[in-house]
Amino acid sequence: MIERILFPVDFSEQSRKAAPFVKAMASRFQSEVVMLNVLELPPVWYGAGDGVVWVPPVDADQMREEARTRLEAYMQAEFAEVRVNRVLTEGDAARQIVCQAKAQQADLIMMPTHGYGPYRSLLLGSVTAKVLHDAECPVWTGVHTPEFTSHAPERFCRILCAVERDPKDARAIRWAMELGQQAGAEVQLIHAIPGDPQTHEFTDRIFVEQLFQGARGALDKIQGEAGSKLDVLLRLGKPAQVIHDQARSQKADLVIVGRGVIQKALGRLRSTAYAIIREAPCPVISV
Repeated sequence: MIERILFPVDFSEQSRKAAPFVKAMASRFQSEVVMLNVLELPPVWYGAGDGVVWVPPVDADQMREEARTRLEAYMQAEFAEVRVNRVLTEGDAARQIVCQAKAQQADLIMMPTHGYGPYRSLLLGSVTAKVLHDAECPVWTGVHTPEFTSHAPERFCRILCAVERDPKDARAIRWAMELGQQAGAEVQLIHAIPGDPQTHEFTDRIFVEQLFQGARGALDKIQGEAGSKLDVLLRLGKPAQVIHDQARSQKADLVIVGRGVIQKALGRLRSTAYAIIREAPCPVISV
């Protein structure tokens, strides 16, 4: 299922924290790891007219050689027992990651996010966000919080698959089922019905039951398309918060979420998926 993993590295602390998860995934599925570093050479100048700003010239060949040497030596001990193909490219990081994923026929991209601290609720990091929007293969992400780093990389017992009422989520369900079967992990579906349980309308039991019945009917059709008969948890509340709380209570090792389909300028990442990735207490694979 996962024969080749693309692992973009920028030699940062985030890359090092993601490495044990990449190694664990590669070891479990006997995958090849393509360790990718993208060298971004500074322009000689930028701007136009009177606004031109000159940048001191750089020795591009020297930068390439230094980057190649650093990449060859990077985390050799950590990946000693894994097949690793080290690739150095140049250009825009996000664009190169997406292009290399296609060129290398990667089954999964695994990369950390750089949005954390007080800004974690606002962004994932521009490179990660672009890759999530543009990549055609599934993308593994992990926001580095104390909750996340408490997860053992080798542990793979519970998978939580977050679905909407979108027929295209059948793909995410199938992917979660296959991953669960091969990894020997339990798979649980969860659907969040947006709403505030404290508001007046949601105190009406008949109204809430109608919402739940409608959700069950829509999800039964999607499961029929996916060929699955998994149990579905229905919860009322903001999707990101619902998924976060359920993942914590079940001690989920992984959340799988559908991204939608490519829509040119809009990309393929749903707003709910973006929020789930930001707030999940464990790694998320966006399918």
